[in-house]
Amino acid sequence: MPGGRWVAEIYGCNLEVLENPKLVELALKDAVIKLGAPPSTTQATVYKFYPQGLSAAVVSPIASVMIHTWPEDDASAALDLYFYQTSANPDQVLRGLARAFGSREESAFKYWRGTEHEIRRRSFGHGTIG
Repeated sequence: MPGGRWVAEIYGCNLEVLENPKLVELALKDAVIKLGAPPSTTQATVYKFYPQGLSAAVVSPIASVMIHTWPEDDASAALDLYFYQTSANPDQVLRGLARAFGSREESAFKYWRGTEHEIRRRSFGHGTIG
């Protein structure tokens, strides 16, 4: 079963992180690497909207992570994780992204090829970067 896709939304994020293009790029690069991509294969694109919000993607031949933010809507963001190695631990990567953005809540559903689809929602405590 080669990889899959997770779609998630995170809520109640730290606005100082969510609005910072460099911090968002670093968090996404870290996620792609943890999904199995060699660091030298990652490429990032970040577009900052004004007055607020951003969209970003970090892609590689092994994994990709995208984010679209809505600071005005409970400091929320939508995440897409794509990964192509069975050894990837997307749940751990998603928890890491939620911590990096200081999310207090997350909803997600996952698509593993050849399996049933699961929808889940859980709450987080207030997190910090690091």
